[in-house]
Amino acid sequence: MKRVATCALLMFATMQLAQAGRPIETDDASVTAHRTCQLDFWTETSLEVRQDNFNGGCNFLGNGEFSPGLGAVHGNQEDQTLSSLGYKHIFKHFTDSTAGYGLAASREWGRLKSTDESSQETLLTTIASVPLRGEDLLLHLNLGYLQYRDQIQSDNSVFKAAALDYSFNERIGFSVETFSGVEDSLSWRVGARYTLIPDFLQIDASYGSDYGTFQGARAFTVGFGITPGF
Repeated sequence: MKRVATCALLMFATMQLAQAGRPIETDDASVTAHRTCQLDFWTETSLEVRQDNFNGGCNFLGNGEFSPGLGAVHGNQEDQTLSSLGYKHIFKHFTDSTAGYGLAASREWGRLKSTDESSQETLLTTIASVPLRGEDLLLHLNLGYLQYRDQIQSDNSVFKAAALDYSFNERIGFSVETFSGVEDSLSWRVGARYTLIPDFLQIDASYGSDYGTFQGARAFTVGFGITPGF
């Protein structure tokens, strides 16, 4: 029974790799500005588990973004530490009238503190961002390969994600999305964001769950992002 609970905790913790800045899980065909980093901090809370996260995306090359990440999971069965590393490359940036696309690759490692059991999740995905009403309303599409592995199981699946991202004005934005995780389980999420200081500080929140299991799988996130130049 303990191993089953451990497996469930590992799956929750690694359901999604660090991607676009919260509150959107679906990646978008854009990178932070050249010689700039976007630093995101957020906490995700469900009924039995809390996950604290940090993700940094830095653009040193112009069209590419490196994204290291750290996290900690606090659960009713086990605590876990997380680390991740990713890279996204944009081949064509989207505009208010043309779509953009790119590729992303990332890997996340998890380790249970008490038993030292480990998990690993790898994601390779194509990314497209399509303007529906200029850059105020964007459709983001992801399609790729997701592999999850730990001491108990190994799972390979097709990763699918789609999100509508709406900018109400220069400071306020909203999002709604659906995406698949380990074992092709489908989830949904709605989010909102507010820019406190333009081009520097943003706060955000989101709420979502797996389809058909709202009472047991719902989760809430709250966080902030900063964008310092260098």
